[in-house]
Amino acid sequence: MDRPRGTDSFSWLYRTGFRTSYILLHIMGPATLDSAIDPRARRKREYLRRRDLHRQWRESRRTDSESRQTDQREESST
Repeated sequence: MDRPRGTDSFSWLYRTGFRTSYILLHIMGPATLDSAIDPRARRKREYLRRRDLHRQWRESRRTDSESRQTDQREESST
């Protein structure tokens, strides 16, 4: 799996921007709306989507490195 980029990025800059905008929406945003049109709920769903995508990428990277290490051990033992 390739690292998420662009609109799927979960960089520290995105996370900081999310927290800032989420707090501002909480303080100055509209009253609680239906979850389909509430901007805070929309932001939270997008954050969770990106976080899950990032976790999947990290997990695939970890399993790839473990399989490479296993392959190297098998090659050195023969």
